[in-house]
Amino acid sequence: MTGALVRIAAMALKELRVVLLDRRVLTTLVISPIIQLILFGFATTLEVTNIDIGLVNRDSGAASERFLASSAALRNVRSIRPYATERALSDAIEQREVIAGLIIPADLSARVARGDRAQVGLLLDGRRVNAAQIVAGYMGEVANQTGTLLRPEDIITAPQVTARHWFNPNLEYRWFTLPGMITLITTVVVLSVSVQAIAREREAGTWDQLMAMPMRHWEILAGKCAPAFTVGLFNGGLYVVIIPLASNVPFNGSLLLMLLAIASFSLSVTAIGLCVSTLAQNQQQAFLGGFLVIVPMMLLSGYASPVDSMAPWLQPISRVDPLSHMLVICHGLFLKAMPAAMVFRQIMPMLAVAVVALGSATLLLKWRSE
Repeated sequence: MTGALVRIAAMALKELRVVLLDRRVLTTLVISPIIQLILFGFATTLEVTNIDIGLVNRDSGAASERFLASSAALRNVRSIRPYATERALSDAIEQREVIAGLIIPADLSARVARGDRAQVGLLLDGRRVNAAQIVAGYMGEVANQTGTLLRPEDIITAPQVTARHWFNPNLEYRWFTLPGMITLITTVVVLSVSVQAIAREREAGTWDQLMAMPMRHWEILAGKCAPAFTVGLFNGGLYVVIIPLASNVPFNGSLLLMLLAIASFSLSVTAIGLCVSTLAQNQQQAFLGGFLVIVPMMLLSGYASPVDSMAPWLQPISRVDPLSHMLVICHGLFLKAMPAAMVFRQIMPMLAVAVVALGSATLLLKWRSE
């Protein structure tokens, strides 16, 4: 076993030297991910701000004035643009000048004064479905508040719901996106290195020399893991330090647990990349194979949409995705100091993926060498 460790260490040092001595590779693997973290972390948000709303107002009474004043007071509304006709308003929505349009009927104030049911028309740009749903919620809340102010006597006394948001009191989307970017960017970086590990030997003409070395196939792969694993661990740890310093996102958990999770995650993604690399004939094929793997991994991770909202047949597949488990750990350790037992429950599936993927890569390497 000692001889195997010596051979693996020699292979790992050789691979690290190839990667780390290339300045272009260092720029791509270290500086570029930091820039991506800053740009994507601050640019990607699920919050809808700077909303432009179109308006066709045919009522000049108190109800319409109060409703418009409440709408304009929303912190996410940038402007309310008046239009003369419904046709002009629909054209504005079609041209993306506004995301929503309000149509206030001429009898709104009269209906409110009589205590009748009053309605305000709301047109939404369905092409931006997520933003449209959020804007509809904003407008519905404004309508309820306006009705309460204008006719408080008609409000039926009912239990009041007081909402408190644990772990993210102000529902800051940056608190969700920045920890999640650790998994996405680390995945891209680790896969970009690991998918080239074996394919590079074929393209450089050193494949026969590699197979002639006095090393078992699993020893070769273990040594090939070193560059991608090291880069992933370094970048992941660096992001954990940068995020609280560059933003107001807190880190409440254990740094040691986070580093252990990043190491497990990097190992599992490296193993997946090695599977792709053993199948590729050259580095171009390896790159395309990595792209083929990384997109489903991101889509199934739960970063863009909750796993529970996916199709039932996709949910078991997403549970195998290392990204889905790492996302839980990142959000848990950053925002709520996730207990060690819960962290290990997420780490174990990632280690299982690593073992299965490395075993598969070993079999594929043996098959390709024969």
